[in-house]
Amino acid sequence: GLPALVAGVIAVALLALMTGALHEDGLADMADGFGGGHTVEKKLAIMRDSSIGAYGVIALVLVLAAKVGALADLNDIGVVMSGLICAAAASRAAMPAMMRWLPPARGDGLAAEAGRPAAVHVWTGIAIAVILSVLLLTWSGLVALLIAAAAAFSVGLLARRQIGGHTGDVLGGTQQITELIFLLALAAIR
Repeated sequence: GLPALVAGVIAVALLALMTGALHEDGLADMADGFGGGHTVEKKLAIMRDSSIGAYGVIALVLVLAAKVGALADLNDIGVVMSGLICAAAASRAAMPAMMRWLPPARGDGLAAEAGRPAAVHVWTGIAIAVILSVLLLTWSGLVALLIAAAAAFSVGLLARRQIGGHTGDVLGGTQQITELIFLLALAAIR
């Protein structure tokens, strides 16, 4: 019975609360580093800094607002719930895929310590995302998944160009961007 925008705000807030806003923090740090540094070393130093800068604030505001808008536009509780489940699966499958196919940008840090996941685990995550998207959202879920995968791949290319690989912040940023693009694609299709 709530207005769609208010329900969208609550849903996005609950997602951030459930994860401790870990991925949102990664998005902000990635945006600050990629936007504010002129060398790889400076970008990595900015990303490691716990304070948030203008690029990070802008990225967070835009991504969160776009998620709220996409959810409000879907305006059907079944599609919203299915979309959130599938977007979560797709965006979390993107992280181990990036860890597998993109080297760590630095030798220390959580991403480097986590190591490289086995291919079977990467493909299992991708398979789960595909199965959920097809079962819960049929063809629109598959299309949204493919568009979101292209977005995740693009973030990987950007990370390789900017810092030579992935970090924990890049993984968090990838999760946020993949989730957003999945929801936007789903809203555009439906």
